[in-house]
Amino acid sequence: MLDDFTVGVIWAITNTDTAILADDAALDTHQRGLTRYEQLTASAATASEAPELNGVSQRWLGSYFCANHISRNLSRLSPHPMFWTREQRGEEAASWLLWSHKLDYLRHTARTLPSARRGFCIPEHQVESSPKYERVVLLLAVALMEAFGITVEVSAEPDLADVEGFVLGDAAIVANFLRAPGLWYVETSAPRSRRTVYAEVDQRSSSRSIIAQSTSARRLEAMAGYLNIPWPWFRQRCRDLTYAGVDGIARPRSRLLSTEGLATAVRYVAYLDKTTSLQGADLARS
Repeated sequence: MLDDFTVGVIWAITNTDTAILADDAALDTHQRGLTRYEQLTASAATASEAPELNGVSQRWLGSYFCANHISRNLSRLSPHPMFWTREQRGEEAASWLLWSHKLDYLRHTARTLPSARRGFCIPEHQVESSPKYERVVLLLAVALMEAFGITVEVSAEPDLADVEGFVLGDAAIVANFLRAPGLWYVETSAPRSRRTVYAEVDQRSSSRSIIAQSTSARRLEAMAGYLNIPWPWFRQRCRDLTYAGVDGIARPRSRLLSTEGLATAVRYVAYLDKTTSLQGADLARS
């Protein structure tokens, strides 16, 4: 069935795959070159270091480095950290569903910090200007977070949209690549002034989340409502796609991409209401 759901899946896979494949050899070279930054407590890479890469490939490179930076420093965090992420539209959020290193990163952080929260800032104007198929992709990305047992919080306050990506929990780790001036900026320990900002964002995210609900199913339903996506329709389409299989619609060719994250999100929503004992992390591990 060709509708906003399947169009969103095809759109996300095709556009991402085409962009990443175009830079495959260059990405391999730059990826191996990142090791010189790994031992630094803070680093920033400008776009001039990889000028031949297209925008999607540059974001992939920044995301890959930021994910590894956070993973190397997870032991410095408290058991209940808050991850702040900058995706506001489906085009940006598709990376969680398709980039293989993102799924590995979610698995690792969910095992290490099973009570984590993840905050988004998605202002109303971004929702209003997004086509429905793009909002479907964004909702699937949020479902993937919940599938790993991560409690998602969403703010609609525009002034939070410019806050860089960070993780706060005892330590304050900076890791920003999306809508950044360069490929990335990371820091093992943010200065006190930034920690104060992050603490305020954390407090506002938890106390004013527009999808604040006691269960994952209710949070996702509230998110669907905010995105103006009919929840019963979305659940049914996830069930349909679970039976048919994601790869039957579109399959990436790049070695750096996978539909496993997308399939996990779809499967999670499809079976979310089948049993009250179903937990997101359990489904994701299975």
